[in-house]
Amino acid sequence: MSATSGGSIYGDAEARRRRTLDAAAALLDEGGYSALTIRSVAQRAGTSTGLIYQYFADKQDIFMALLDENIVESTQTIASLPRDRGVTSLIAAIIAESTQRWGHLGRMSQMWRDAERAAGTDRESLRAVHSSGARYDEEVLKAVTEAAAQEGRVLREDTAVLPFVLSGTQGVAATVANNRIPHLDPTEFTQFSAAALTRAITLIEPSA
Repeated sequence: MSATSGGSIYGDAEARRRRTLDAAAALLDEGGYSALTIRSVAQRAGTSTGLIYQYFADKQDIFMALLDENIVESTQTIASLPRDRGVTSLIAAIIAESTQRWGHLGRMSQMWRDAERAAGTDRESLRAVHSSGARYDEEVLKAVTEAAAQEGRVLREDTAVLPFVLSGTQGVAATVANNRIPHLDPTEFTQFSAAALTRAITLIEPSA
């Protein structure tokens, strides 16, 4: 999004912030985290560095705002997925969503640790990312639990279940998105992986 209808971005704070984030996202896609500087963002957004500093403390804040947006959008998508088709179908849908977002969120996640170290711990934008990440994890666990109940299954009582699901779905998504298995059909590989994850984390619920 750029200018609002009928007006300049210079008269709209939200439009200026949005244009800044869009410019930063384009720079990240083209050159990675090293390409992200306040000056380069200002040039791409067609604004001044002074205006950018009105909304973001530095490039880490811009990066984390983008990462937070992507996590929030992913969480909303997970929340909307149907549960009545069972765990395998749900996990396959999570993998598909993650694969679709990998081009942006995946690469950003790879840059995350460097940005986190540079940002320090006492920063609102960093706390927002951590909070959004926790909500994403909770939504995935809730979705899988509800899908299991729909087909008479329960999740294994093990704290490793959620990390296993997260690492499994994200790993398969990265594999498909980066075309690491050109000899396999991506849909079949996703279904195979989703079924394997389902077998690993669920049990048939005992009869009452």
